[in-house]
Amino acid sequence: MKYTHIIFDLDGTLVDSASEIYEAAVVVCRKHDLATPSLDYIRSMTGSPPRLFFLDHGCCEADVEERVFEFRSYLAAHAGDPACVFPAVVHVLSQLQQHEIRISLATTKPSALADTLLERYGLSPYFAHIQGTDPPLQHKPHPDILHACMDKASPGAVAMVGDTVFDVEAAHNSAIDSIAVCSGAHSQERLAGARPTFLIRSLDEILGILELPS
Repeated sequence: MKYTHIIFDLDGTLVDSASEIYEAAVVVCRKHDLATPSLDYIRSMTGSPPRLFFLDHGCCEADVEERVFEFRSYLAAHAGDPACVFPAVVHVLSQLQQHEIRISLATTKPSALADTLLERYGLSPYFAHIQGTDPPLQHKPHPDILHACMDKASPGAVAMVGDTVFDVEAAHNSAIDSIAVCSGAHSQERLAGARPTFLIRSLDEILGILELPS
């Protein structure tokens, strides 16, 4: 099947960033005497708004936006280790780019932070558009950020690639295909239950779907 535009999620799809997210959450929680999240908890919450990290660990609603600001500031200062990039990612993105398939990013992170981190991860050159969840846009599974990516592109066949049911549901809500990859937060069984167009175990299987060289 031929797509002209692939939209990727970031965390858990292109990068194994749970350790970076965990470090930032722990620093903020300890600073404000909140309960400390576990790494397993952070992995399970990949793709969710980070305000939930703090509300689930004792933060009151009145303070949560300030905790999220501190959390994102820590990521902006410290995250983006290229070692977090999954092994197949550069090869897959290179193949898509060589075959003139547009590549976009749709992430829970704000656009400015996503742009900074993609640069550090070494992935920026592959992306035609980086779309974060900037107000008033709503988080996946709402289709806002996918629509924003598509609005920047010429009409064509589009697919969303992600590791959570939120990515699959956002694709459903955008009336586009979805490719669920079992590399991140949600299990194969949970992803299958969301009815993605394709379910793959590793990112390089996308090349087979697109009939590109592996």
